[in-house]
Amino acid sequence: MGNACTPTVVGESKDSGKVGSTATIAIDAGSQIVVGTDGRYEVRWSNKPIGGEATDYIVLIDDKAPPNSTKVTVSFTVPEAAYGTNYVQFYRHARPEDPYGFSFMVLPDIKVSPSSASPGSKVTINGTGFPAKEEGNLSFDGKDTKLTISVNEKGSFETDFTLPNTIAGKHELKAGMKLQTIADISTSFQVQPAIALNPESPEIGGEVTVTGCGFAATSQVSIKFDDVTISSSPTTDDMGNFTHSFKVPESSKTNHVVVATDKGGNTATFGLTLESDAPESPSTISPLQERYGMLGPQLVIFTWTEVSDPSGVIYILEIDNDLQFFPLAPGMRKTGLTKPSCAVRLEPGTYYWRVKAIDGAGNESDWTLSPYPFKVGLFSALYLALGGIVFVIAFVFIVRAFFRRVREYYK
Repeated sequence: MGNACTPTVVGESKDSGKVGSTATIAIDAGSQIVVGTDGRYEVRWSNKPIGGEATDYIVLIDDKAPPNSTKVTVSFTVPEAAYGTNYVQFYRHARPEDPYGFSFMVLPDIKVSPSSASPGSKVTINGTGFPAKEEGNLSFDGKDTKLTISVNEKGSFETDFTLPNTIAGKHELKAGMKLQTIADISTSFQVQPAIALNPESPEIGGEVTVTGCGFAATSQVSIKFDDVTISSSPTTDDMGNFTHSFKVPESSKTNHVVVATDKGGNTATFGLTLESDAPESPSTISPLQERYGMLGPQLVIFTWTEVSDPSGVIYILEIDNDLQFFPLAPGMRKTGLTKPSCAVRLEPGTYYWRVKAIDGAGNESDWTLSPYPFKVGLFSALYLALGGIVFVIAFVFIVRAFFRRVREYYK
């Protein structure tokens, strides 16, 4: 080329690399000027030597360096290209007829996306830098997958692959060419465990079946529902699979999760959706417009219809002297009631009451308001006490008046 300098490439292997890797052109022209006064230059790439009239190239970089530089270092990303020798040239705008040129060896590579998945999942395999327009096959752990690889003119291919039934850990995916123009290219892939539930939305107390895959072979598996460890434990088969049934325990958490862990520490989780149907609203039975007692506090028994749910039911009772039910006086809200009745001692007055049901999954019914108020007594304890004091005072006056008259009569 008539240049006193020797252009070099540094990267993964000096003058070779994979598609997507970074290579660096380092040009040292000694005392010669690499770029002119405008500093402009281009870096071009082609799969064959770039001639003066060639158009089968792509421009990797169009930039500028300091004017009249004798050294230029440029990094670029290896573009999509077929396996083998490709060509890179550094063009100076001032002297396009005299470029610096060198060869670059593109190497094959395969990648799997995602990099880890469970058996039965679909992954995508991308290959780059393979021989153009060739066909190949794919193997998983040395076994033929029966998938055919078709490489395009730029040395790339893409294919989907469903992971077979296998144990947790690293596994090998390998791509090979039918014409054996290159050695087989392999990559490692991580198989992770997974669990599924049937039904996916069970009820508290109901039976659920958990199925697992991708665990360690012949390993005991611990199963947890939230913070509750299921007493019985399954064991995986030779391929890391298991099936196990258990009754859904009660839990105070809002969001539920099932966690399965084998002896090797491989863990899979499943977000559990409990049934979301609210229970029926109970109907009020008594009291209804009754009056309880005449004087002082009275014991009132509240009753309502029973509500049933497979997950169990508790009730909430509220009592107030108006229809706002807020703020409630102390003792006027009864929670965690497991039976459709509750006895409450109430001071004399007029009251309203309502009740609701809550199932084991936390679903709440609507409030049921008793349609009529009820009354307790005629007089409160305060009124009785005041009345007693008045009575005593009046009695004392009467007695004193009586004895005064008796004395006056015998004078």
